[in-house]
Amino acid sequence: MPLEKLPPCGLHTFYADESDDKKTYIMTCVAVPTFGATADDVPILWNHYHTKAKEWRKGLKDHYNIPVGKELKGSKLATGRNSYDGGRGRLYGSKAIEAYRFALDTLDFLPNNSIFSVTCERDYKLYGHTRLEAVLYAMFQRIQRKCVSERLAALIFFDEGHAEYRRLYRKACVHLPTGSSQGNWASGASTKNVPLDRTIKDANFKDSKQSHFVQIADIVAYATLMKMRGEMDRLSDKEKSLAAVDLFNWIPKDKLNRKVDMKTLDGIKRLG
Repeated sequence: MPLEKLPPCGLHTFYADESDDKKTYIMTCVAVPTFGATADDVPILWNHYHTKAKEWRKGLKDHYNIPVGKELKGSKLATGRNSYDGGRGRLYGSKAIEAYRFALDTLDFLPNNSIFSVTCERDYKLYGHTRLEAVLYAMFQRIQRKCVSERLAALIFFDEGHAEYRRLYRKACVHLPTGSSQGNWASGASTKNVPLDRTIKDANFKDSKQSHFVQIADIVAYATLMKMRGEMDRLSDKEKSLAAVDLFNWIPKDKLNRKVDMKTLDGIKRLG
């Protein structure tokens, strides 16, 4: 049933972005507290985290000369295909990886349990969906679960360029098949419809150049992709020499939502 009032613990905004190498697909989500909820007030929380995010970007400027207004993309930073050195020169090699590690390590201003990722391989199917649509569908399931368990409402933003996300979002608000962690639901069925009903408004799109939080989702998604490529022994020699597989380990552990997979406890749900 759609929300009619703000839940007891307020509203979080979820910022999502993706990364893939045409074989492995990643969707990463960052949850940012937006409104609180008390008996007497609805405190605005988002401004605090936005201020901290701006300070985070200033730290990158102070330590690695990456302009605050330059869009930060994980793939460009890790590969050196960028103009991050003062906005004109390339930041590449071990220095770029050092900056990447710094960017992840200093995400300590985010709330605990605020970051999670979903990944699948090219041929995996989830209720008829594949690739980025499969990981997005699984992401919706986990947003719904988090909001119910933590008594939250949600607002979702995606990077621009994927109009199909809105179609799938609208579908999930009506029909979202979800499995049980116990194997079957009480009815004996392996899945039941748990619509995405903790969200408000429609799926929203934001130019990642204008959003620090979408950029955070991007750099975490690419670091997750490197981790998955490492697990499958698909890293290039250059990626191995730069220790790109270890980027993910620089994300502060308490910021990862480990509940998305209680077996691995690394904030990554591996489908399949």
